[in-house]
Amino acid sequence: MKKILSTILALAACTTLLAQDFKITHGPWLCDLTSDGVTVVWTTSKPALSWVEVAEDDGRSFYAAEHERRYETVAGRKQAHKTLHSIRLKGLRPGTKYRYRIFSQEVREWKYNDKVYYGDIAASNVYSRQPFAFRTLPASGCDLSFVVLNDIHGRADCMAGLCRPIDFAQIDFVAFNGDMSNSTESPGQLYRDFIDASVGAFASETPILYNRGNHETRGVYADFLQEYFPKVGGCYYKLYMAGSVAVLMLDCGEDKPDSDIEYGGLGAYDAYREEEAAWLRETVASEEFRNASARIVLLHIPLGNGTWHGNIHLEELFLPILNDADIDVMLSGHTHRYSFRPANDEVRFPVLVNDNASLLRCDVGDGRITVRIYGPEGTVTHSHEFPLK
Repeated sequence: MKKILSTILALAACTTLLAQDFKITHGPWLCDLTSDGVTVVWTTSKPALSWVEVAEDDGRSFYAAEHERRYETVAGRKQAHKTLHSIRLKGLRPGTKYRYRIFSQEVREWKYNDKVYYGDIAASNVYSRQPFAFRTLPASGCDLSFVVLNDIHGRADCMAGLCRPIDFAQIDFVAFNGDMSNSTESPGQLYRDFIDASVGAFASETPILYNRGNHETRGVYADFLQEYFPKVGGCYYKLYMAGSVAVLMLDCGEDKPDSDIEYGGLGAYDAYREEEAAWLRETVASEEFRNASARIVLLHIPLGNGTWHGNIHLEELFLPILNDADIDVMLSGHTHRYSFRPANDEVRFPVLVNDNASLLRCDVGDGRITVRIYGPEGTVTHSHEFPLK
């Protein structure tokens, strides 16, 4: 009898432990911010049905009213088989502050048909802290403030230190401008390299705009990177409009020829860049880009600086288009060294390269673009102003 009782108690303890094991493991982090939406991403310890509750910040308690649940759906079905959850909040109002809370309900069993058995619910805490908050980009105006980080190469502590002095309440978004990791090998590596540090510093409330570098193209998990930073439209390259300010994010691809042995026979970046160049030509000809009050380009590999194949191909394809697009400044990385080149006959716009141990802040307003670079001690090491045309 004692044996039976011990067995029952042991099974009950195991069941309790299993139930307690379900939790949110990473996040949330925000990405792909626009004037009418943002994407919320997080992970759980087990597959789950997940949703977000979101409401405008009107000064009342988050629980003053019931909120609509926003789910990740694919072709009409809510997603309940995943541990990586990505929910696009659509139809938001421009320039508006919102609060949100994430929820995940464990899928305990799903053997056949749609007989799904659910378990516990894990959610972000709104009792010992305020709900997470963010602000959509404005639909009008010409003021914008953002931060750029690049070439972190998995040095999460370095990135956290650079972020510590920044008041992210003043920042509209943070742009990752390439090479946040040495390569992309696993989810765990992404969390260790920079995602967890980003969440700790800002990313639950200040969204990430992700721009790929040449190192993120490498590794067994590289093809899944965009699942962690999804963009409406499905491309790494994209035009963002913050009021009348245009922020053009361009994907550089790799820096060596496609046939290089380092790429394991997987490189096809020449054709990819040609497709991107065709998109770029159409984009800079669009009315919203031509009418922009400021035009800022983010490209990991700087133009006009380098003799490797990737540099040469980017200059052949992108430079003729950008030279005729009235670009105010290009922000780059890649070289791990600060540099600045004013506009010249070859590259008809200034190119500012941030190093691999500094944070760049860009402020647009009062008829100018102001860029400050902050070193590891939080002091300004370089400063530039670019009057708007």
